Amino acid sequence: TTDKIIDPYALHFMDAPSSIDFGAPGTFGTCQESRNTYNGGGRPNEFMGPSLWSSDLAVFGTSNPEAVEYLSDLYGFAVDLGSHLDMLHESPLCMGMAWDFDNVYWVFDGYHETIVRYDFAVDHGVGYDDHSDGIIHTYAEGEVSYEEGVPSHIEIDQDARLLYIADSGNQRIAIMDLESGEEGSRIRPQEPGTTYVQYDDADIWTFIDGGDAGFSSVSGLELAGGYLFASDNASGTIIAFDMDGNEVDRLETGLAPGALMGLAVVSLDEIWFTDAIENTVHRLTPAE
Repeated sequence: TTDKIIDPYALHFMDAPSSIDFGAPGTFGTCQESRNTYNGGGRPNEFMGPSLWSSDLAVFGTSNPEAVEYLSDLYGFAVDLGSHLDMLHESPLCMGMAWDFDNVYWVFDGYHETIVRYDFAVDHGVGYDDHSDGIIHTYAEGEVSYEEGVPSHIEIDQDARLLYIADSGNQRIAIMDLESGEEGSRIRPQEPGTTYVQYDDADIWTFIDGGDAGFSSVSGLELAGGYLFASDNASGTIIAFDMDGNEVDRLETGLAPGALMGLAVVSLDEIWFTDAIENTVHRLTPAE
């Protein structure tokens, strides 16, 4: 036995986070642009995917003594897996995430260049590690493209059951019908006990072509107030489109190329966006 806590293993649950979305009350999910090196402690093993967390600040970022004791006894050495509620491991270089319902999230898998539906089912509790009830369905493999360092955010239109995709590598905004696709072959999962299935023939199409719309590296994406907002990582521009794909307005943020990434649109009068170069968050409101 040893008294060393496995910090690198615990940290891999949020190694290089690229995207976030709040889910069922009291929870949120993150995705990581990582191939998993256990915080630089080893070679990439691709054992990486979305994580589920408590949004309770009294829980998030803390250790659960009961989980530490249980896992340490189970493995024969000290193990502290932090505050994560669950994790699944089939999407290295995960670049976008959107909550659907219960503990179901959709993600942009950059490593396999596919869209994946993750169902965490019942979370294992704070700091434990039983992920065996997870269900993973993969869609539209090869029809989206990864761009290194540029998150590809995704947004769900619940009423229409459509997924809007910032397809950064293909310089477009795509749409996928969440109700389309037919169950295909089973895939051998990295994590024993989980269910991993390929779905074929999902309907996915180009909604807005970047060449036509004047953007080259779409990253942030948000549906709000009957409009679709997108951020262009290359130019630092935020563009608003109507739901027919017509440009309504655009804003030059003045950020350097490669800086503008995520968006959060509270209302048409309040937009937040990130600057990944200066490590800042900006709030945009109308001039008084």
